[in-house]
Amino acid sequence: MKKFLKVVSITIVVIVIVSIVALLLFGRNNHSDLSGSVSEKIDQYLTNEKFQGTVLIAKEGEVLFTKGYGLAATDLPNSPSTLYQIASLSKTFTAVAVMQLAEKELLNLDDPISQYFPDFPNGETITISHLLSHSSGIPDYLKANFEFDYSKEWNPNDIVNTVSGTELEFAPGKSFSYSNTGYVMLGLIIEKVSGQPYGNYIEEHIFEPSNMFSSMFTVSADIPKAEGHVEGKIGPLMHNSAAYAAGDIISTVEDLELFYSALRNNVLISKETSELMSTTHAKKFPFEYGYGWYTQDIMGKKAVGHPGGYPSGFRHYVTRLNDEELTVIVLSNEMTVNSKRINRHLTSIVLQKPIWIWEEKL
Repeated sequence: MKKFLKVVSITIVVIVIVSIVALLLFGRNNHSDLSGSVSEKIDQYLTNEKFQGTVLIAKEGEVLFTKGYGLAATDLPNSPSTLYQIASLSKTFTAVAVMQLAEKELLNLDDPISQYFPDFPNGETITISHLLSHSSGIPDYLKANFEFDYSKEWNPNDIVNTVSGTELEFAPGKSFSYSNTGYVMLGLIIEKVSGQPYGNYIEEHIFEPSNMFSSMFTVSADIPKAEGHVEGKIGPLMHNSAAYAAGDIISTVEDLELFYSALRNNVLISKETSELMSTTHAKKFPFEYGYGWYTQDIMGKKAVGHPGGYPSGFRHYVTRLNDEELTVIVLSNEMTVNSKRINRHLTSIVLQKPIWIWEEKL
């Protein structure tokens, strides 16, 4: 018996040692297969990945790299000026709008939502802050059990009513659960406080001061735009109103970079408010969220980021490393593309720092 236990112990030690060696040898990627300048390496990486979409990388206020790959639609190549439905990247815009109104003292982040939705259950215990940080406990109307119909036109109040009769997932402020419903409610709060339709407010107070002249909420049929794809085929129809303030903005990588530059230069909100947005307000392993941003540690650097995706065939990811003044934008019109993984590798190439396999997912 002792001999058997000894053999088992030695086997376990050997397995551990081999695993550690394998991890050290193969567990990180230093992109040694790429050559040339940083821009050339980026281009080689995206080509090798057979990436479909558009990328823009800006550092210290200057565009370091931008290029489109594959087709946006039939006979329409992806390019830096291609219009995409940016999906949940819109949430940062909604959060900035709320913070602008807070700076003007037109609302308070600690206001209970019962002030704006008097009939919503538990509204007196849920605050605007909870909505911003996905810590309200309000269920996400896009979860499968609600059987939400993406294809039809929606009124945002009807979206909220979809979940109003459902119990909270947890006590407000006690956990984190991503809720598109909360951001639909924020859009309605923006309308009630500002007296403007949500889209008009964003256009006047964010698009215009950021010089985002190629961004919009609806696109006429004669304007070329990216079509969503799923495994190379046109994705299912999704009406833009089905996302409202949780994800209905249409933009380009060029305009998104202007938005993030406006934030960096305190054009839209103060530095203090921007820092508040980038502070963790809710968490549930492995996620941490501020206001309109996931708060992250990327390869040892403090950062914020956000994904965006539509079942119609879009997958996006944005990362901002504030201390490095580095912004990495990945927009894809192919649902099978892992935009977050690609974003992490592009960040690794720009920083010229190897990336561990687990860092692709953080």
